[in-house]
Amino acid sequence: MSEPVSDPNEAAQDAAWREIVENFGERAELADQPAVEDAVVPFGDDVDESFTPDVYDDAYDVDAHDRFVAPRPTLPRTTPERFLAWLGLLGAPIGAVLLFIAHVSLHWWIPNWVVAGLALAFLAGFGYLVFAMPREPRDPWDDGARL
Repeated sequence: MSEPVSDPNEAAQDAAWREIVENFGERAELADQPAVEDAVVPFGDDVDESFTPDVYDDAYDVDAHDRFVAPRPTLPRTTPERFLAWLGLLGAPIGAVLLFIAHVSLHWWIPNWVVAGLALAFLAGFGYLVFAMPREPRDPWDDGARL
């Protein structure tokens, strides 16, 4: 049982809420729905594989040509200069680490011009990418999405 309400304001509020809940919107009129037993497929070895209930025929009546087929995604292309800049920026440190491992583990001697070339490739790639950055600010409403 519920506790007696001591405050008259709370009793009025409770009554107002009960009235709101009882009269909330109109009751939905439901059309006659087929019985659940009509849509149930019997389980066992004698199940008819072609059986589909009539309830779902209209909802899934879609032809094959009406379906959406997304276009094949295209990979972004870059210019050869930008590709070489990224190769210098990322490839030079990787090459330096691999040459250092070869020097330590296999006792290979690495010429100074190779190390200088890797350092120059890194700096040239970084410089080109910074120089090629757009100078103007981008549109603040542009989130980068393409349709």
